[in-house]
Amino acid sequence: MQDRVAKLESRVSAVEKRLSALEGAVSAETAITRGAPEPSLGEDFVANASTHIGRVLLIFGGAYLLRAITDFQFVPTGVGIFMGASYAFFWLAIAFRKASTQSQRASAAFYGGTSVLLALPLLVEAISKFDLLTGQQGTIALTVYCAMALAVAATRNLRTLAWLATGGGLITAFSVMIVSHDAIVVSAFLLMLGLGSLWVVYQRQWLGLQWLGALGANASVVALVVFSSSDQWSLEADVAALLATVLLIAYLLSFVIRSHIRGSDVGIFETVQAVIAAAIAFWAASVASDAGQFDLTLIGLLSAVLGGCAYALALSPLTRSVRGINFFYYSTLGLLFVILGSSLILRPATAAAVWSLMALMMAWFSGRTGWVALSLQCTILLLAAGVSSGILAAGFQALAGDVATAWPAAAPWHLGIAMTTVVCLFLPVAQHSERWGIFAGMPQLIVLALSVWEVGGLMVVYLAPILADTGGAKPSLAVLAALRTAVLSVSSVTLALSSRFKRWPEARWLVYPVLILVAIKLFLEDFPNGQPASLFVALVFVGGALLLVARLLNRDKLTGPFQRI
Repeated sequence: MQDRVAKLESRVSAVEKRLSALEGAVSAETAITRGAPEPSLGEDFVANASTHIGRVLLIFGGAYLLRAITDFQFVPTGVGIFMGASYAFFWLAIAFRKASTQSQRASAAFYGGTSVLLALPLLVEAISKFDLLTGQQGTIALTVYCAMALAVAATRNLRTLAWLATGGGLITAFSVMIVSHDAIVVSAFLLMLGLGSLWVVYQRQWLGLQWLGALGANASVVALVVFSSSDQWSLEADVAALLATVLLIAYLLSFVIRSHIRGSDVGIFETVQAVIAAAIAFWAASVASDAGQFDLTLIGLLSAVLGGCAYALALSPLTRSVRGINFFYYSTLGLLFVILGSSLILRPATAAAVWSLMALMMAWFSGRTGWVALSLQCTILLLAAGVSSGILAAGFQALAGDVATAWPAAAPWHLGIAMTTVVCLFLPVAQHSERWGIFAGMPQLIVLALSVWEVGGLMVVYLAPILADTGGAKPSLAVLAALRTAVLSVSSVTLALSSRFKRWPEARWLVYPVLILVAIKLFLEDFPNGQPASLFVALVFVGGALLLVARLLNRDKLTGPFQRI
């Protein structure tokens, strides 16, 4: 029995040893597996890079072989150039085929970049060195190649190839322009390249490429405008203005397709490019107008039409219901085009009157719809009307200008603009919006400032010739200073009183800035030029304004009808 027990114990011990050995082997294997470093790109990356670089060098070697065959006249120059172009297109086709396989995409990028570096310098040499192509023919060939390269890049999602084709096409185009002086054809190509890069970005959602394409398109039109004023280029200014207009319309149509057909929101690029293209178009038209080759009325009518179309896009059912970035973009764009167009068609005073009426309409619609954007447009129109009519310049001259210069004339239309601005204050507009937040009251704040500026300025314009003899040879500087101080002091009190109404709570933010200006004015104008009587009047008005303002802005202590309005 004891022997059997001993044998059993020995067998159990052997089994335990075997199990321990097996567990130790598994643990060791697991430890080795866990402790093993993750696969790195070190050697594989270097090997792949050296392989790609070696292939590129061999490809360029083949290109130089074709060049040597051509230089030694083994084949005619034209045939050699054709062979080089075919060689570049061949590697572009290889890039297209390789990119269909995920593991070969890096090779495809190298082949595509190599094709660009082979084709574009060859094209410049065909024009400048070998005289085989004219500037127009070379630009057509460049258009075909860049179109194919961008098509390959967009189809196979090769971002590097798209950047190389766009950047290389831009540099090559300007080289062709300088060599051949075919500026119009090259500019048309750069416009198409810019639009092509834009739509590649829209398709693939890449970032940055559209800016490079737009840079080339904008720069080419600017070059046309500059060259039209040079005797070294046979280029008319009206042609430059026409291409600038095409630039603007083409990009705007692209933006419309993106926002209203593809259902995407406009972004920073659309905003910046629209402003730049519009500025270039108006500048080119003004240059052509100065040269007697273009009528600004035409560009004004076009601008007005574009403004109307932009407003129609902003008020389309989907855009109006969402009232997102697209609504704000197209409504603002429409406003700017309408202002620019009417300023070119109408005289300044007439345009100011039209903008004032539009401001009244925008204020009314803002109150009916609750849209703060329309309140902002009302403010912009009033500001444009004030600048165009000259009332803002006259008001500044009357309130703070040097009396030694010509005293501002009291134009009859100034009174109409000022009255319109005040009427817009009494029309209820949208002042609260979750989307705008604290900025919802900013348009009304600006209208309040314009009202003080215009009404106060007109009061000084009309009263100063009577009280201070500003129209005479020796105006009374003391009386003029006291009059200005009195008007500004009354304005601060009026603003403080207005802030008690629910319609103008923003007025309180203007009260103390106006009083600070009055205090600065006392030391700069009243005391140096004042007399005892005029200083008495000025100080009474300022002191009284301070007392009334402090009382009016204390909401808790005020009782009466203002709390119920």
